[in-house]
Amino acid sequence: MLAALAATWPDATCELDHQDAYQLLCATILAAQSTDKMINTLTPALFAKYPDAHALAAAEPTEVEPLIYKSGFFRAKARSLVGMARALVERHGGQVPADLDALVALPGVARKTANVVLSTALGVTVGVVVDTHVTRIAHLLGLTRETDPVKIERDLMAALPRTAWKTFADRVIWHGRRVCFARRPQCERCALAPLCPSASVPGRGAETEAATAAPKPAAKARPVKATPATPRPAAKATPVKATPATTARPAAKATPAAKAVTAAKVTAAKVTAAKVTAAKVTAAKVTAAKVTASRSTASAQPTPARAKPRPGRAR
Repeated sequence: MLAALAATWPDATCELDHQDAYQLLCATILAAQSTDKMINTLTPALFAKYPDAHALAAAEPTEVEPLIYKSGFFRAKARSLVGMARALVERHGGQVPADLDALVALPGVARKTANVVLSTALGVTVGVVVDTHVTRIAHLLGLTRETDPVKIERDLMAALPRTAWKTFADRVIWHGRRVCFARRPQCERCALAPLCPSASVPGRGAETEAATAAPKPAAKARPVKATPATPRPAAKATPVKATPATTARPAAKATPAAKAVTAAKVTAAKVTAAKVTAAKVTAAKVTAAKVTASRSTASAQPTPARAKPRPGRAR
């Protein structure tokens, strides 16, 4: 497996542009949840304004944010960068320490970032870089079943020689970015496919089935003996017993509580009917009063006098 990786990616190395350990530390912090290609477009302006830890420590996170906006999560990353630089100045005189424990104690620095800086910029290999590509391909190759990065690194350190820790991680990362894609791995052109138990190689399933399937001997035909047919006795008719007619169940007696509820309902219905009747009577009285009042008003008005006829000639 190591030989196949070396033959495929002999020049694999960290793809973050940097000139020293300080620049690689900043770039690796920025690369979280982003791509190396994107970070390489942002770091030139960042390093031009803040060339060392002392300059970055004197800055405020809000001053750094516009320079790293495109990296994603820029506010949190700006706080990590400034906090990391201030810790370097306070604890290590502005220099990046060549010690794993000292590195992981810095703000924004986890074990993966520390391993990248140590192995790539400082030449100190104390572990294996475990990123998303290394995690995924290590599972595909059957090198680990763990999901925690620290436990995955432990399994890889036990399975690989110490001299291959750095090169293995660099080459696997290149392999994951160029061949073994997460969604559609290119198994047909993968140099590790013959060694990978997860590879989809044409014909592998048919060969495995042919190798494991053993031919079964043909079953011998057994002679069939003819047995004389014996007449079955006729079934006896069983007498049908008449079932007595079911008696009707007596009606359930009403309980005192049920009687009380029924009586209350009847009383409420009577009260409602009485209210309706009273409303109708009141309405009739009001109507009669209106009629009487209108008649009284009409009788009180004087009747106009009739005009007397003019005397005329008798015809």
